[in-house]
Amino acid sequence: MGYVELQVGSLKVEIPIRAAGEASSAEPAAKFEMEGDSCAIVVRGDATSKQVERAMQRAAREAVRQLSRKLLN
Repeated sequence: MGYVELQVGSLKVEIPIRAAGEASSAEPAAKFEMEGDSCAIVVRGDATSKQVERAMQRAAREAVRQLSRKLLN
C-alpha cells in the first residue's frame, strides 16, 4: 500500500503499510506489528476513511515508541 517515514531520534525509518488479510472486527483499524527485524503498519478496511486515518496515526506513534526502545538502547 505504501510507506510512512518516521523520525526515531535522529534516524528516519520507513515503515511499510500493508493491507490486512482476514481480521476480526474486534481488531483496530490499523496497528503496528514487529517481528524480529521486520515491521509494518497493518491496515484493515478503507485506508481513506477518517477512522482508519486516526488508527494509522496511533499505530505510527506506537511504532516510534517500540522502535525507540529497539534502535536507541
